[in-house]
Amino acid sequence: MAKIMRQPKPKADKGADLDVLHPNREAVIAGRKVTLREYGFVEGLRLRPLTKPFTDDLYAVFFNGIVPDYEQVLDIIGRHADTVMELAAKSADVEVEWVRTLSHADGDLLLLLWWGANSHFFIQNLLRRSGIEQEVARLQRLAGATSTPHSLPTTTTQSSSATTPSAS
Repeated sequence: MAKIMRQPKPKADKGADLDVLHPNREAVIAGRKVTLREYGFVEGLRLRPLTKPFTDDLYAVFFNGIVPDYEQVLDIIGRHADTVMELAAKSADVEVEWVRTLSHADGDLLLLLWWGANSHFFIQNLLRRSGIEQEVARLQRLAGATSTPHSLPTTTTQSSSATTPSAS
């Protein structure tokens, strides 16, 4: 009698684990060796004012009920080109002026490496925002269903003795 043996599920690609633990990307771009690194915690906090308009537009596309395609994301990057150049330059520890001189092919490579190193930073911010907004909406629904007046009614009733004649 033959036995059906189940094969163990293949383990996740160890390369994916390394991307999370060490997301830096290295390349030679326009003759210059660069390492695009993930933003650190404090650096990420300091970048929030700069990244907010960019992440607001990303959020609007990613959380509208459809998965955006590459062209839609490139359109957002194009609307925020100066910001993205500054963010990529900071990640690569290069000058923004150098980034502006890149050819189309070198700029594309820089952009892809930058996103590879820092997409986690942006996606986590988007997911956190979505989770917070969902929780606020849930709490508002709960509060609306069980809400009670915040104060007592402002009208008062007069004592019945003042308006009722005495029985004498």
